[in-house]
Amino acid sequence: MLYEQFGRTELHSRLPESGTEIRLTAYARPRSGLLADGGERWAVLILPGGGYQVTAPTEGEPVALAFLNAGIQAFVLDYSVLPARWPQQLLEAAAALAFIRRNAEKYGVRPDRIAVCGFSAGGHLAGCLANLWGDGVIHETLGLAPGEARPDAAILCYPVVTAGAYAIRECFTRLTGMEKLPPELEKLSLEESVTAKNPPTFLWSTDMDATVPVENTMLYAWALRRKGVSVETHIYNRGPHAMGIATAESAGTAEYTDERAATWQPLAASWLKTLH
Repeated sequence: MLYEQFGRTELHSRLPESGTEIRLTAYARPRSGLLADGGERWAVLILPGGGYQVTAPTEGEPVALAFLNAGIQAFVLDYSVLPARWPQQLLEAAAALAFIRRNAEKYGVRPDRIAVCGFSAGGHLAGCLANLWGDGVIHETLGLAPGEARPDAAILCYPVVTAGAYAIRECFTRLTGMEKLPPELEKLSLEESVTAKNPPTFLWSTDMDATVPVENTMLYAWALRRKGVSVETHIYNRGPHAMGIATAESAGTAEYTDERAATWQPLAASWLKTLH
């Protein structure tokens, strides 16, 4: 396995500094002449959750290894959290995705097969990249053309989505430093900023999630549907928030494991492989 780590300046020379030491960790199969090594693999950029306060390790490496086992090259971004504010996190996610695309040949990845996968607040950040990959701040700050930062698919796991009735308001406050989103940041309520140019999207959550209401997932699915974006959605009846891959590999206690919820990851991997 290729296990490599990259810091801020290696991702992009123009990426602003923040109060967090960011890191992109690659978990990849080397190109060793096997049939699967023809340069056609998918890659997935994984954004752990943590309420924009931390990045949760249970939603990083265990997820990466599960995707790697499915033949998908995996990259985990430990992105900036407090005291960093928007748009720092979007810039870092965009830089990381563009980095993977620039290095597609090295990792045996097709440059139009790069997905983003986020959990909870990381799901919000993944949704921001899926919705706002063409936002002017990315080009103005990093000089990236819109296509360089666009994910080819998005996987959102029990994501924070809305700043409305089902909001996790502390996430938005930590991200922006404001109690209420001003008009220019209403796009961060993701159901408001979906466009027909969003990539195909896979969503999952549980009906029992007492931290991020399942309505967040439903609102995003409906927003995608209204814009004609292909979406696959799984709502499991059991399981708390922050299950990771929902097996013992990402769970500290048994309540975070569930045989049925754990099907999300192989379903997501097989879904990716049905795309172009």
